[in-house]
Amino acid sequence: MPVGLLEVEGTIAVKQFWPEGRSDADTTKVVVNIAPDAIRFRKNDTSPFQPTHVFEGAKVKGRTATAPIKNGKLTIRLQGIDAPELHYMPSPLSPAEKKGLTDAKKQAYHEVTHSYRQFLGATSSKALHDFLSGAGEATLACRVFTHVDAPNEVFDTYGRLVGDIEVTVGGHTIDVNHWLVEQGFAYPTFYSSMNDDEIKAFLALAKTARTRKLPVWKNLAKTIGAFDFELREPKAGEIAVLATDKGAIILPKLYRRYTNWSARKKAKITSQNFQKFLSEGSGGKPDTCYEIDDFLANGVHSATPRNFAEFVEAGKTIKFQPEGLVFGEAPSSLVGADGKPIKAF
Repeated sequence: MPVGLLEVEGTIAVKQFWPEGRSDADTTKVVVNIAPDAIRFRKNDTSPFQPTHVFEGAKVKGRTATAPIKNGKLTIRLQGIDAPELHYMPSPLSPAEKKGLTDAKKQAYHEVTHSYRQFLGATSSKALHDFLSGAGEATLACRVFTHVDAPNEVFDTYGRLVGDIEVTVGGHTIDVNHWLVEQGFAYPTFYSSMNDDEIKAFLALAKTARTRKLPVWKNLAKTIGAFDFELREPKAGEIAVLATDKGAIILPKLYRRYTNWSARKKAKITSQNFQKFLSEGSGGKPDTCYEIDDFLANGVHSATPRNFAEFVEAGKTIKFQPEGLVFGEAPSSLVGADGKPIKAF
């Protein structure tokens, strides 16, 4: 369990969130302050913070190879949560999938590759936009923090820093991740990179939100319905969609897998049913997960790894609760300009 703490001081622009911009409720960009100690790390609670510059000139190598800081900005994936999708585009076809495909089938897949959304995706994004707007400023000072021990634990496989964001609104310091779950605009969604205290804080917030039947809990589906190809990303300012932005939703992580399969099925790229597709995973790599009680009792190294597909029956019936699983974090590594791994802050 990580005991180190990485902090980033920066600013967050309210207009990036829909309906002004395109950002949804659980991913955002933060402009890093220009200061010697804007990014700092401490090894444990009793150690002092020390400035770190290991991200400068570095790259995150995972499913992509990308600079962690671009034009002074970090992309943040809000840890421990998954908000309904505002704009998820089916994943590109892998080389194995493309092999032997006719141009007509490639074109058919291109024609179904749009930015799709779930119900409540727009509602959740606007709720966060309006909450941050309540500070009365176009940009808010923020603190990004994450419990890590080594540089390669900071970023996900897409080069996004995985952490919490704190802002001050109405004189109160607010953890945005916690606020979204507390208000019922996001599900708690755990990854193996999180520590027990982080997970337990979200479990408590989710329990209250579920009891109060707040939006994402009130609309949580028990089965996977037909994919709606007409439900797509709203344009900036298209707030008319909010009037009809309600209906059954599944955990966004499952929705993303279902979107990938639905597009492939419609374009006749795959003949697999959804259960088989989910079981085999992307590029032959199934999603690994752990049951929450097992993970908290035994830790990532001793808990029993499971295939995510075990918790879906016949490609339709959902046999898990959003807070009931801990997903394996896809690996990434931080390398310097010389291509060598960066091992210390």
